[in-house]
Amino acid sequence: MAETSIRELLTRATGHHRAGELEAARALYQAILAQWPDNADALHLFGLTCHQQGDHETAVEYIRKAVKRVPDQPVLRNNLGDALHKLGDLPAAVLELRRALELRPDYAGAHLNLGSVLAGSGEHEAALLHSREATRLDPQRPEAWFNLGMLLMDQVMLQEAARSFRAALALRPQYPAAANSLLYVLNLLPGADALEAAEEHRRVASAMFNAVARSSEWPIPDGKIRIGYVSGDFRAHAVAFFFEPLLANQDRDRFETYCYSDVTKPDATTGRLRETAQHWREVSGLSDSAVHERIRQDRIDILVDLAGYTEHGRLGVFAGKPARCQISFIGYPNTTGMDAMDFRIVDGYTAPESEGERGTEKLLRIAGGFACFRPPPHAFNMPVGRAVHDGTVTFGSLHKLEKLNAQVIETWARILLSIDGSRLLIARDQLDAWHQQRLVREFQSHGISADRLELLHRCDPAQSFFEIFSRMDVLLDVFPWSGHTIACCALWMGVPVVSLRGETHAGRMVASVLEGMQLHELIASDREEYIRIAVEWGRDQQRLSTLRDGLRQRMEKSPLREEVGYARAWEKACLLALDNMLVRQ
Repeated sequence: MAETSIRELLTRATGHHRAGELEAARALYQAILAQWPDNADALHLFGLTCHQQGDHETAVEYIRKAVKRVPDQPVLRNNLGDALHKLGDLPAAVLELRRALELRPDYAGAHLNLGSVLAGSGEHEAALLHSREATRLDPQRPEAWFNLGMLLMDQVMLQEAARSFRAALALRPQYPAAANSLLYVLNLLPGADALEAAEEHRRVASAMFNAVARSSEWPIPDGKIRIGYVSGDFRAHAVAFFFEPLLANQDRDRFETYCYSDVTKPDATTGRLRETAQHWREVSGLSDSAVHERIRQDRIDILVDLAGYTEHGRLGVFAGKPARCQISFIGYPNTTGMDAMDFRIVDGYTAPESEGERGTEKLLRIAGGFACFRPPPHAFNMPVGRAVHDGTVTFGSLHKLEKLNAQVIETWARILLSIDGSRLLIARDQLDAWHQQRLVREFQSHGISADRLELLHRCDPAQSFFEIFSRMDVLLDVFPWSGHTIACCALWMGVPVVSLRGETHAGRMVASVLEGMQLHELIASDREEYIRIAVEWGRDQQRLSTLRDGLRQRMEKSPLREEVGYARAWEKACLLALDNMLVRQ
């Protein structure tokens, strides 16, 4: 093949590549390499297409060959480092990215990628430095602001994280990961105004979805009501704890259930849900418009979202209004801000009627509680553990670390200072050595020595976190976004939960559970009462032991475990919502 022909092929291939036509580009790169296997450009770009298609092993192989031929090209080193990162070889990725920066210190893309790799390696401070440098060198790059926001959130610098996500969205308004992260952080901010947060949800949703074409005609329900559920969390995930009991107890004489699964790695939970649903649709990898059409073909009457602004959310599907009645349920504890979302599931405790509607949706209040809880099979018959100690009390937390804001830590420190010898157990998969040191410093600043903290890095995904509850006496809830799933699991395992009733649905979810279990004495209205309740229970070992002994039985008798009754109440609310939409339309 003549050199001129190869250059022409490269030009065509890169044209396809820039247009996002990766298969066409890949085929041309392969054709060049078949005739000219040492061509560094073709080696690099073929590897890059493999990387972009998720074949990171092949990407590393080919980009590494290109680097051997052109060792002083920083772009090649950067792309090799990124592919190694995705492949999971973090030490090798760091070496390549540092070499790229040696060759070109002002390379924003290499700073961005190195920040991500260092964060994964536990070098959080260095990661933050490189991510800040990326935004300084290339302030018009939305990915740089997004990565910086993620690192700031990881270090619980929440206000600055929100500003970084806003900067990313200002540059690219339709940036799902940045939108999800910004709205997630809004729920974490202490003292955030609920109405302002709702308005920001509206602005983000408008920018994200207003250009989506919407259906305006839907079939009239005929016979059974068809309910569709959309989620990427039909797997071993917190959502399944609350969705499975509903799906299993749906009235099949009146309803026909469809699950639209966006799960990429099915597991045993996926299998159970698939067997329970009457119809199962695999939608992973399909575009929002393709999923929209499938829902239309199934003639769904009520479409339910189970993810909201989370990693596997498909709100773009709902933006097209494929069903007459659309409902936001478990998975995201705030408004979607979308005109196309008609209703949101709450209860009379988390969202009293006296407070009105803060978001775009009308509120459906489920009598007895907004959710029903079913523990996973392995925990169903797990015995209630008893904390073993020498007369001291151990408080506990399994919450996400970004929920442990400065107010939470100060409050927990005051509790520990009030009870001599008391300890605090914190366990989480994020809790690497750097985060452990950070938490020790923060508690020490409030007078708590390191020997009163037990910090566990849960790095084995096969280990059940239910086992950890046997090592604590009382679970301390977080605020302003309460830890609903963790609290339900703790109560199931016989561990009482002290919760601060917040100002929003997100901040009242645990209090709603405690209310349903007639445990009003564990609900605080402010931080001072929260401290008082935790201290009183921590000091009264006999009272605490008596409560723990009967806690699972109390849960079993509460609305939280009344699966059939909950399903009927949920269906009644949804039928009222559908009737409302039929009248309005």
